[in-house]
Amino acid sequence: MGKRQKKLSHGLAYLVYRLAETALTIPPMWFCYRTGQLIGLICYCALKRYRNLAEHNISIAFANTKSTHEIKQLVREHFITVGANFVCSAKLTTVSPKKINNYIEYEGLELLQENAEKGVPIIYLACHMGAWEILAQINSPVANVRQSTLYQALSNPYIDAHVLRKRQRTGIKAFDRKDGFNAPMAHLRGGGSLGILVDQNAGYRGVWCPLFGKLASTSNLAPLLAARSGATMFPYFIITLGPSKWKVIVSEPLEVSPDEGIAMTTAKMNLEVEKMITRSPKDWFWLHNRWKTPKTRFLIEKYRRGFCLPPNITIDELQPFNILIIAPRSEDHCKISVQTVRLIAGGRPDAKITVLGNHPEIWGNITEIEKFIERPDHAKAPHADDGSFSDRTFDVAILFDNSKSAVREAKRQGVPHIVGYGNNENDQFIDHKIIQENSPDESAYYNKIAESIGSIMP
Repeated sequence: MGKRQKKLSHGLAYLVYRLAETALTIPPMWFCYRTGQLIGLICYCALKRYRNLAEHNISIAFANTKSTHEIKQLVREHFITVGANFVCSAKLTTVSPKKINNYIEYEGLELLQENAEKGVPIIYLACHMGAWEILAQINSPVANVRQSTLYQALSNPYIDAHVLRKRQRTGIKAFDRKDGFNAPMAHLRGGGSLGILVDQNAGYRGVWCPLFGKLASTSNLAPLLAARSGATMFPYFIITLGPSKWKVIVSEPLEVSPDEGIAMTTAKMNLEVEKMITRSPKDWFWLHNRWKTPKTRFLIEKYRRGFCLPPNITIDELQPFNILIIAPRSEDHCKISVQTVRLIAGGRPDAKITVLGNHPEIWGNITEIEKFIERPDHAKAPHADDGSFSDRTFDVAILFDNSKSAVREAKRQGVPHIVGYGNNENDQFIDHKIIQENSPDESAYYNKIAESIGSIMP
């Protein structure tokens, strides 16, 4: 799209946005809330993919405390709540900051006041919860403390400028992430406050820390800025109380200890996020793939920031990252690939390896393998498992056998991410394709797969 066409497209989108915003000035808030609930219910019924994603994420967080029926109920309630909060968030931008207070209650503001009296800057640890846009539309919860927030600019410059104007009407200063962090740091050192959303997947740049017991890539930006500025971090979130009524909550502060590393503080921060979500599970944005598997390097031993566990969690308590390896068919190739399986098993502290293949006399002696499953088209041997996949869901499948039948087996198990050498038969099914340079008779053939997903080569 050329510059002129792009500018026209942005202009038309901005016009539609403003018309919709103007239309929202007419109905009362309760009507917007109910309309949003209806939209959320329609989305719940129509968007199966996102319904399944929400159910998957909620199961990660609450499988040990909620039944399958309760999880499905929570998914439905979540869609309805998100719809209501989405429409009301748009409506609230048309309401004056003073009138917004008619719709919200506060909890824990005395914690902020005590901190402000000490002259200590504040970092708000915010989440995508409830009508989170309210947090950018209200006046500073602490008198004489200048508000600011980090934001990522929208792709449409006209809508972006309009949204910024709406947020800045309460005196909040918005810092664009792409401009760096010198300005936010100066703002904090001057005694101001800074809001940071801390519940998003940080990709390859994050620290891998448990969130509800499952490792998730987490940004260390908030703890880093707090350590360098001397700021106190406060969990700061909003929950839905009912139709057109919300509560803004401030929890006990998370302080940075000079004796602990930034990674440990980041891990503790995730525990605070858990508490926020548990306070009102329907309000957190479960449609975000928080525990997303990186497309290529999902083994994390090469990551610069690595992983970190808080003091109350051990490696054995982590939810497993289940890896299905579909083994080569020949006995010789199986023997050659054993060392690669060991490399993969050591690539994550939470890795659990299942091998699907033949020759149980080879795989049964490998301690790094948690489970061996005999290929269905061969007779079972005494050392083989019962062949059942029913007790686990796999995060990834790795094809040492790149035949069409192997990739179909991975698909039958519902594996969301498949890695292997591509060919004319399986290209369309493989998510992470590797270019073949060696023969299956060589260990380099299998080691290249391990290296491409993040293993450190010996």
